Amino acid sequence: MALALTQREKNLLGACIAALVLMATFIVLKQFLDRRTAALAKISALEAEKQENEGYLADREFWEKRARWLRETMPATESLGTAQAQLLEEIQNVALDYELQFQKQPVLLPESKDSKDNAAVYREAAIEVRLRGDQPTVLGWLASLQSPEKFQAIKQLEIEIDSKAKEKTPQVLCNLVLARWFKPDTGL
Repeated sequence: MALALTQREKNLLGACIAALVLMATFIVLKQFLDRRTAALAKISALEAEKQENEGYLADREFWEKRARWLRETMPATESLGTAQAQLLEEIQNVALDYELQFQKQPVLLPESKDSKDNAAVYREAAIEVRLRGDQPTVLGWLASLQSPEKFQAIKQLEIEIDSKAKEKTPQVLCNLVLARWFKPDTGL
């Protein structure tokens, strides 16, 4: 047989129920605010992505023109080994024309990780060269190496003044990695 609750017990029971309802409300409110914050962050990221995509869409003609130019003008090669050998021979001939001295034998570099990652865009033949010569001559030679028409790029460059040089014009030691790009196997 159930006993009737006293007024004090009724007040305590009401306070416990009110505390439970209040805590449940806080938990639900926190979850709602967390989800709302996440949704607002996602909306903000999507709006930024939309603006970026609209920018790309506005530049579409420009990039299509560049892609067409690449397809039409990028050289092709059957063998990267042959391309590296041709690049090496060309660099040696040009260096001799500029009267630059090789400090060590040029090295044919294996295919880099960067090149493998971009294999769908281009294939790369690269060589490493260490030269010595007059500073103005070396700088002029370096300026002539890199150009979009040749599909050549200097990937790494170190120039230091040769402090042991006895010539009147400043002498420099130049370490560089030169790469030439070719059409991918898949045909860009």
